[in-house]
Amino acid sequence: MFRIRIEAEDCELSGRFERVDDPLASGGTFVAVPEEANCESDRVDCSFEIGEAGTYQIRARVATGPDESTDNSFLVRMDHEPELGTRYDFNGTEFHEDYVHDSEDATGLLLKFELDPGMHIVSFGCREDAARLDWVELVRIGP
Repeated sequence: MFRIRIEAEDCELSGRFERVDDPLASGGTFVAVPEEANCESDRVDCSFEIGEAGTYQIRARVATGPDESTDNSFLVRMDHEPELGTRYDFNGTEFHEDYVHDSEDATGLLLKFELDPGMHIVSFGCREDAARLDWVELVRIGP
């Protein structure tokens, strides 16, 4: 399996996303919108250069914010689609690795993307403030 990983703090941050130092985060830093800041058009854009066409999935290292029941989701997009993003919910106050799935799909369908070689942007939009993002990975799962 081919993977490309980018630390979230190395991605382009917009809105109120900020870098937060934490010794438990990969590289010692994660990104989040501060608690009680609410979400607007806050976004993390991670750019990936891929050399081989194929089917890819998004894997991320995430953790909920202090309020586990309301600080646990992002809106995820690939190359700015879908316009509003796909809702991605997760659990766990400790950082953990997870494949991004469609939380509105009853089966928990993992997101898959057919990508051509070139530059692609994976975006994590703020859905609930304080949700934490440590790193993002594109994983090639097939031709």
